[in-house]
Amino acid sequence: MDVGPRRDILGDLAKEIKATESPTSGQKLHWGVYHSLFEWFNPLFLEDKANNWTTRAFVEEKTMPELYDLVNKYEPELIWSDGDWDAPDAYWNAPEFLAWYATNSTVADTAIWNDRWGKGITCHHGAYITCNYRYQPGKLVEKKWENALTVDPGSWGFNRNKTGAEYLSVEYFVHELIETVAFGGNMLLNVGPAADGTIPAIFWDRLLGIGDWLKVNGEAIYKTKPWKIAQNQTDVGAFYTTKDDVVYALVTIWPKSNRLVLSAPTPTSSTQVRMVGLDSDGEGELLEWDYMYVESKGNGLEAGIIIEVPPLTPDVIPCQHAWAFAISGLQDEYKEEST
Repeated sequence: MDVGPRRDILGDLAKEIKATESPTSGQKLHWGVYHSLFEWFNPLFLEDKANNWTTRAFVEEKTMPELYDLVNKYEPELIWSDGDWDAPDAYWNAPEFLAWYATNSTVADTAIWNDRWGKGITCHHGAYITCNYRYQPGKLVEKKWENALTVDPGSWGFNRNKTGAEYLSVEYFVHELIETVAFGGNMLLNVGPAADGTIPAIFWDRLLGIGDWLKVNGEAIYKTKPWKIAQNQTDVGAFYTTKDDVVYALVTIWPKSNRLVLSAPTPTSSTQVRMVGLDSDGEGELLEWDYMYVESKGNGLEAGIIIEVPPLTPDVIPCQHAWAFAISGLQDEYKEEST
């Protein structure tokens, strides 16, 4: 702390985050850090690189002492590693460090880490995988995964030469969040602070816009799981999540003629549908629906559902960008989970 701001910024940040509760779950937030294994122009790193990774001066004198100190002093429960791509995991001493982090560190019981710990490791090994920038598998995958993306599509930092039109929109991020959750992923959204540490207004706008959408539709996102029957229906821009006995259809395109036609959910006489956030006297307003019969190969006709969406004026519609429909009382909601 002899240079720069002369304060332990990371320590202050860790203290505040660990003391903060989630407004959704009421649980304390978990503290995690980003760490770059390499430094572009560090002479020790460049020397090891010139030696084709047969020497490890940079790792032994800088990277590993720094990582152990980081965990011992600040106790992050998550390490988001980066900068690994040139050298193999053995050069970075990654297996030994992660074994200690997961079994003998003070946060071993809750420690998780990503997949960027050496050349060829990314998208294969880790507590969860990140694979690449804006990773979207478009299907269910075996490992927990993360979609890491930025508000500025061209930078992980803050570029003051950018114009407002060059930043991605709130609608874009809401749609990315929906697709990510429907396929079982986690979305990490990066914002780049300005040189003085402040968060520029355009980043505030995007974060607050996503938050406004989640205030209405959070029940269709938080603590949900992918629906095993189907994850999406492209012709109507729908994605599915589920929680308890409810299936949520999150629709990114307003239904044509106010009729939402969903082929995956099979309704019964007990089925009820409501539009999340559309309340009447404090209770969810039930929507009218009808059976939709579609041909299924070898099985004759199978029923989908047609939901009648009421015409909504701007002062009544619960949100913008995407809309969630909660459907309960479906037939065989979890039929694939018992097989």
